[in-house]
Amino acid sequence: MTAEAARLDDIEQTARIALRKHELLEEEAAKRAKEAPKLTVDDKGFSMALPDKSYVLKIQALMQADSRYFFDNDALQANDTFLIRRFRPSLSGTLFSIADYRLLPEFAGTVQILDAYIDMHPREWLRLRIGKYKAPIGLERLQNDADLPLLERGLDQNLTSTRDIGVQLWGDVAGGIVHYVIGVFNGSGETNSLDNADINHAKHVMGRLFFQPFKAESLRGFGNLGFGLSAGSGNRKGRLPTATAPALTGLAPYRTGGMNTFFQYLAPATDTTGALTTFTNERSTTLNPQLYYYYGSFGLLAEYVWLKQGVQKGNDTAQLTQQGAHATVSYTLWGTEGYDGATPEHPFDPSHGYYGALQLAFRYGWVGIDDATFPIYASPTASVTNVQAFTGGAAWVLRRSVRFAVNYEQVVFKGGAGTSAMPADRATEHVVITRAQVNF
Repeated sequence: MTAEAARLDDIEQTARIALRKHELLEEEAAKRAKEAPKLTVDDKGFSMALPDKSYVLKIQALMQADSRYFFDNDALQANDTFLIRRFRPSLSGTLFSIADYRLLPEFAGTVQILDAYIDMHPREWLRLRIGKYKAPIGLERLQNDADLPLLERGLDQNLTSTRDIGVQLWGDVAGGIVHYVIGVFNGSGETNSLDNADINHAKHVMGRLFFQPFKAESLRGFGNLGFGLSAGSGNRKGRLPTATAPALTGLAPYRTGGMNTFFQYLAPATDTTGALTTFTNERSTTLNPQLYYYYGSFGLLAEYVWLKQGVQKGNDTAQLTQQGAHATVSYTLWGTEGYDGATPEHPFDPSHGYYGALQLAFRYGWVGIDDATFPIYASPTASVTNVQAFTGGAAWVLRRSVRFAVNYEQVVFKGGAGTSAMPADRATEHVVITRAQVNF
């Protein structure tokens, strides 16, 4: 081999080595890219996740700024107000591919923790949730607050609990065609207290069985149909006042969409012994058949809540049956309806002629109070025996994360005014509620 040939061979070998080093560097960079966390920013919030989703961190928030205006009722006009209805930053995510978690505080009004749980999911059909979260009763109650077609929940949701503390097994079978929940909870009561503390040793068993037949591949074109039954039962017994602690009745007031109390069990502030106060007593049982159907721009949600509540006042005891129901019809122009809210066909973008979607909704709801409740356990001149609400609303949905809405609600009462000798009906409540919402 000549000197010139040897020199060319050395150059070629050096080039091959350099090329291989470059290839190795590219392979290492590609490997790092695959292993590096990915940041996503969209209408669902901020999330950081490893490519295999074994670790996920989501940062989200909900803010609702409302106004309430009452008219045709001088007594209620003092309640006209602007307010921050909800302000809820949240953290959620996944650890080790098998455990989800969620932390949701509320900073509007009284600061509290709404959700704080861990959810183990070895299989889609077998999940275990422990902590504080929404109990499985109330179809509208289980909807996210940001996704409701109307600004406040129906009257019948006064008969369901907001949150509870407990443990549940749940899961989706056959790709979500069957959904089940069975759990044990403190049983903190309807529209419960802030801390959801247990007021006695007994616990509540609650469950839900829900079917979505149109999730089958051959039926997906028929929309989204869901129907099922939730139920719960358990013993609860209120606590008499002591020298160091107030009474714990276990019974919450019922409120209208304008947040005005229309029913409350007797609990005089001057009653230091508890003899004149109504307490929850022994068994409480709830049944909740439920249904929804969504197809394109159309949505329907309906449910019935039946509550049999044991109560005691002094030596008097009773099993009272309170019940309620509602049906909501919604329609979204230039968008689609779903249990997870209205979605515009195109997000707001005036430069391309897109202005979001317009959601229209109407709801009829009612609650009936057991006649045996009066006058022993509740005052017929302070609490109503029957209430009906007619609610209509419109929402401009710029995109999933931003919406502006206005609702009108008319609430008609039977009872709850006058005197025991001359009973009368409480004046009809008329309220207009507006809301600006940011949810990401």
